[in-house]
Amino acid sequence: MRRLFYLLPIVALSVFFSACDDDDELEGGTLELVFKAKYGDSPLVMLDETYTYPDGTPIKFQLINYYVSDLTLVAPEDNKETTVSEVELISYADFFDQSTAADGFKLVYNDLEPGAYEEFQLGIGLTPELNGTQPSNYQAGHPLTENFWSWARGYVFAKIEAKADLNGDGTFDDNITYHIGANELFSNLTVESPIVIQKDNPVQLIFELDLEQVLQRDGNYLDLNVESNTVDHTNDVAIYGWLWENLVNTLTVK
Repeated sequence: MRRLFYLLPIVALSVFFSACDDDDELEGGTLELVFKAKYGDSPLVMLDETYTYPDGTPIKFQLINYYVSDLTLVAPEDNKETTVSEVELISYADFFDQSTAADGFKLVYNDLEPGAYEEFQLGIGLTPELNGTQPSNYQAGHPLTENFWSWARGYVFAKIEAKADLNGDGTFDDNITYHIGANELFSNLTVESPIVIQKDNPVQLIFELDLEQVLQRDGNYLDLNVESNTVDHTNDVAIYGWLWENLVNTLTVK
């Protein structure tokens, strides 16, 4: 049986695993996380691919990314935790074709402490502690050298940028920009499912984000013909709060 605990609803995860044998218990193991994105039934491709907004408007996506943090394997009964990663920026910026998009954004962690874990914990967004840091605290290439707003506001947890053709003239010249980030938006996900980390038996978890479901819910969506609905930098909670909740709810784990 698997159980999920979360601040916002997330769907289930299934994991293939095998029992550790004595010879491999002291050897490090590998966990691969794959983050895929789609729009409806199609892989999400940046820049040139045309998708259909819920009201029928043609739209092309320029940039989609979001932070995950506090990635941890947990064995509660053994009082054991193994940190997989403090923070990662999941970015689909380089997904320029169907094949690349279908493969997803991959993260591989080697030499993890072996053992039988019962939970995988994942934060969506940044913890207040991480959000209180600045790019100068990190070396070049660290995930937190990007998406920084200011010392007062911290980081952008998620970016959705697109160009739309609102008047149907074939020109995508209407900018759509949503930059979302605030301490109170950080969401925890705990997946209760057996995960065995051992030598020569890599475990793969696949996450999938449906951007179409981020932009609509129960038939409701933002009217892009209203200018104030096309750009939001975490100013209007009716926009950014709704989009963030949709993002968290539609990030599924297979």
